[in-house]
Amino acid sequence: MKLAIAGKGGSGKTSISGTMARTLARSGHRVLAIDGDSNPNLALTLGVDPSLMDDVPTLPPDLIRRGQDGIELTRSFEEVTASHSLEAPDGVSLLVMALPQHADTGCLCSMHATVRTLIEAAPAGAQDVTILDTEASPEHLSRGTAKYADALLAVVEPYYKSLETGRRMVALARDLGLEDVKLVANKVRDERELEAVQEFADSNGIDVAGVVPFDEHMLLAERARSSPLDFDPDAPSMRAIGELAEHVISNGRMVSSG
Repeated sequence: MKLAIAGKGGSGKTSISGTMARTLARSGHRVLAIDGDSNPNLALTLGVDPSLMDDVPTLPPDLIRRGQDGIELTRSFEEVTASHSLEAPDGVSLLVMALPQHADTGCLCSMHATVRTLIEAAPAGAQDVTILDTEASPEHLSRGTAKYADALLAVVEPYYKSLETGRRMVALARDLGLEDVKLVANKVRDERELEAVQEFADSNGIDVAGVVPFDEHMLLAERARSSPLDFDPDAPSMRAIGELAEHVISNGRMVSSG
C-alpha cells in the first residue's frame, strides 16, 4: 500500500507517519518512509539518532528525466534506495526529499516530481508499504506529489482552523484523483472534542479513519529528543496509532472508525 499523510503544521502528521511506519515494520511489512517536507523531521520520529539528523542523505536532483512516456527515473528504484536511503530502527527504509542548506537557491519543484515518480515506482506487493510524510502546506497537492498514492490521511486537531485545513486537503486530494481519503482526529481530549470532529466530518462528507487521544507522552518524548515509540510504546497515543495502522492496511483500503 502507498499512503500519504497530510495536515496543518503542528497537527501531528509526522509523529503519526513515523509511528505507523515502525508499527507496520514490526508486524512484518517492508516499509519505505519518505520525508517529503523541506524541513525534514521524520528521522527523529523513526528513532534515528538526533545527532545524525543533518547527515541523513537526501535525494539528488538528477533522478528524473522526461522520456517518451513522461517523467521517468534515471536509475532503478532499487538503485535509488540502495544509494540514498537510511535504515531506521525496525528495518524501516527512509528517503529524505531535501534539506536546503542555503537561502535564495530556488524552489523544490523538481524534487516533488522526483518523489512522485519514486512513489509510482515503489513496490506494491502485499507486504510492501510506502508512507509519504508531506509538507505542512497544500502545495504538495498542487504539485501532485502524492498522485500515485493509494490513499491519503489528513490529520486534524479538534479546532476549526485545523479542521478547515483538513477539509481543503481532502478536496485537493480528491481533485488529484485519490479516491480513498479520510481524516484522522489527533490530540482529542474528550467526547465533546470527538463529537466536534465527527460533526464537521459528517457535514462535509468525509469519513474519519481513526482517533488519537491527546497524550502528554508526545510532549515528553519531544523534550527528550526521543522517538515517541521508544519513549513509551504503551502510551495511549501509541496504541491508537498502532490500531490506525492496522485499519489502514486492511484489504488495502482504509476503513472508517465509525
